[in-house]
Amino acid sequence: MDPRRRRNRPGASPEAVEAVRDEWDRLADRTGAVPFLRPGWIEAWWRAFGAGRLEVLREEGEGRIRALLPVRHRHGAVSSPSNWHSPGFGVLREDQPAGVALLAELFARRPAQVSLGFLGALGPGLDELTGAAETAGYRCLQRTLERSPFVTVDGDWEGYERSLDRSMRSDLRRCRRRLEELGRVVLDVEHDTAHLDEALAVESLGWKRKAGTAIVSAQQTACFYTEVARWAAASGRLRLIFLRVDGRPVAFHLALEDDRTYFPLKGGFDPAFHAQSPGRLLIHATLERAFAVGLRRYEFLGGSDAYKLRWATETYDRVLFQAFAPAPVGRGRWVAFAYGRPLAKRAVGELRRRRAALAPGRRRPARPSAHRKSRVSALTRTRPHAGAPGVTGWWPCDQ
Repeated sequence: MDPRRRRNRPGASPEAVEAVRDEWDRLADRTGAVPFLRPGWIEAWWRAFGAGRLEVLREEGEGRIRALLPVRHRHGAVSSPSNWHSPGFGVLREDQPAGVALLAELFARRPAQVSLGFLGALGPGLDELTGAAETAGYRCLQRTLERSPFVTVDGDWEGYERSLDRSMRSDLRRCRRRLEELGRVVLDVEHDTAHLDEALAVESLGWKRKAGTAIVSAQQTACFYTEVARWAAASGRLRLIFLRVDGRPVAFHLALEDDRTYFPLKGGFDPAFHAQSPGRLLIHATLERAFAVGLRRYEFLGGSDAYKLRWATETYDRVLFQAFAPAPVGRGRWVAFAYGRPLAKRAVGELRRRRAALAPGRRRPARPSAHRKSRVSALTRTRPHAGAPGVTGWWPCDQ
């Protein structure tokens, strides 16, 4: 038996990560991996949401792990340990040959279905996945799960700020003045979890608690984000950022910062300060900080909500990759996903349209401004102002 195959046999889920934790982290360091591909993130996710058996597939050579992919086994299928709380997922590899060898082993096992979610559409690994699956005779499907906006942090802060919509800048100044009338406004950047409960309490004050999407609304999500925050604090990646008025938190970001990139995982604001738009002011302040401390990228994560697009310079897609085995079970699943899902989606859409047409007092949505239309459609911009990152000093800030 090939010794690599024997090494990659699924084991008990908690031990699957522990056995390769240090080597996994070293591989992530060498490849500049995002936090969501590190063992600490996967462990926290598995303890909160895991079902089935977790395996860490790996390809070794020259005395080290050269490629790695955590997967879960359930009901004869292989899937990624990721969900809507996962900003990203993918193959971790030093080079293309190592990734290809790892994926060839995955499909050589002949699972009925392989489903890997939240892969970067332009990142390494997606073409290799498709190639390995098709070589093994699998049928592949891909669909976009979300389109995530981000800001490329280049040039100076003043240049970026001037590129924003003029009415938006004016409104931000007005909200800032109204907030300052209530007390001293400070941006508080913390690197530990001492005030994590304070952040969760702020989030639970707003609409998210009523909608059931707040972190504390479910035990699973509360455990997940608490463990992620502790892991990130221990590894120096946590940024728990508050916008405070006389010490009172009015908005927060639970964020990670790694490889000069800002990842706000969760955020919220106190609805008592809704008129002062503390959530938007916090985005403005953390963007200014990104320019000040020399970050290269500010992620918004999640989908392409309109408020994010007003700040963003670009977007990228996160996709679901599915491969179905050339066997009766695999072919049956492929038919269900290729034809059944689109039909069901169209039927649900038509039902919603009919309900909306029959609803009393239906209002036509407001038309966006010309500036907003161009920003949303283009989402790329060349800034005319280049130079070293600058700071306006608008926000008292503990970096």
